[in-house]
Amino acid sequence: MSLSNKPLITAIAALILAIGAAIAAKLWLVPSPEASVTAPLDPACDLHAGPCASAIPGGGRIELSIEPRPIPLLRPLRLAVKTQGLDARLVEVDFTGVDMNMGYNRPQLKQEGEYRFSGETTLPVCITGGMAWQAAVVVTTPKLKVVAPFRFSSSRN
Repeated sequence: MSLSNKPLITAIAALILAIGAAIAAKLWLVPSPEASVTAPLDPACDLHAGPCASAIPGGGRIELSIEPRPIPLLRPLRLAVKTQGLDARLVEVDFTGVDMNMGYNRPQLKQEGEYRFSGETTLPVCITGGMAWQAAVVVTTPKLKVVAPFRFSSSRN
């Protein structure tokens, strides 16, 4: 082999390694599934009175409970989620203001049993007094994300 071919062979080897690394990264770093199933919002749900459940289109069920009741502001809240018919790998509850951006509040819950998850969060006070909230339970399974929205209101009192 002549010295003039050595840079070309090195470049080809580097290109093959780069392509191999890109393929390995694509296979290794499989992105988490995108939200692909969203349950309908149940307007009769009253999280201040007790747990609410949502039937998942295609099968499954998600139940959310928030304590203490009624749901206070600026106090630690205990969150409990029960799933049924879902191979839940990760459960989070995404709290958003319905009419006002209240910042990022998405606690990840710990698995407490085969179908039970729990965690804590605190809701901030809205300067206008009353606040409409959406608590979207996000369940990640190996194949998809399932979102079950629940709504409730809070006040300073």
